[in-house]
Amino acid sequence: MSTEPHAHTVAALFRKCNRSLVSLLAARLRSVEEAREVAQEAYVKLLQLDQPGTVSLLQAYLFRTACNLAVDRVRQRSTHSRLRSEHAEEICEELTASEGLLEARALAHDELRMLQTSLGELSEKCRSTFLLFRLEGLDQQAIGRRLGITQRMVRYYTSYALKYCRLRMGGVSAITARDRLKRQTKEPR
Repeated sequence: MSTEPHAHTVAALFRKCNRSLVSLLAARLRSVEEAREVAQEAYVKLLQLDQPGTVSLLQAYLFRTACNLAVDRVRQRSTHSRLRSEHAEEICEELTASEGLLEARALAHDELRMLQTSLGELSEKCRSTFLLFRLEGLDQQAIGRRLGITQRMVRYYTSYALKYCRLRMGGVSAITARDRLKRQTKEPR
């Protein structure tokens, strides 16, 4: 992978996450200046990756790296006084606990965005059928009456939407997902 597209990805990640990353680090380090420095170090480490991966993985990596750098900073400060050492342990525990939550939150946000995109790529009837079934919990007969389609088509649309979204969430492109499903069955309109 060339560095220029990777640099653009990191720049986009900076625009998206920097404010929340600096806020998190400032609360942990109790210094906005140090938080900015640690965030900058984390972005530099991100730019140095040989194979960066997807944006969601980069975001999780960024937050983990920044939290680790913050812990290192606190530990360095702690050598100056015993009180700081106690504070460092407290921060290490907080960062370790929040690190997993940040990663999970970032990944869940990306997954939700991908699901919304996937649903938006479906035909209106297919999307409506799936949403009525999954979100509103309507049965096939009620969905058929509401949309003016047969129960067979309700099953078909629901199944198609589920398979399509699973493929897209698994990292398959929209074109490839449609092609795979076309081989299995005819795409709904």
